[in-house]
Amino acid sequence: MEAKISPNEVADKVLELSEQFNQYVFEHPEILDNLPDRAVLVFLDAEDEDFNEANRAIAATAPLPTESERVYIQMRRRVRMVEQVEWQAEIVPGG
Repeated sequence: MEAKISPNEVADKVLELSEQFNQYVFEHPEILDNLPDRAVLVFLDAEDEDFNEANRAIAATAPLPTESERVYIQMRRRVRMVEQVEWQAEIVPGG
């Protein structure tokens, strides 16, 4: 069975998701209350099952530090549409 995603692609995606998770934690620090001490985070992408499969396999074979547990963090992109109001001036005859 041939890998659908290369190890370099997995590493790049883990880095991207960890950066996004750090940003999320900065904006929502209360999420840390739900993480056990010494948690080993395994990132998943809600839109990329090939990555998830590869990253789960890597996590399953990686040794787990004593008294640690794996916690799977699924990251999902949210697109926020922001309406920007722009004023426009026009000179009109007084009347």
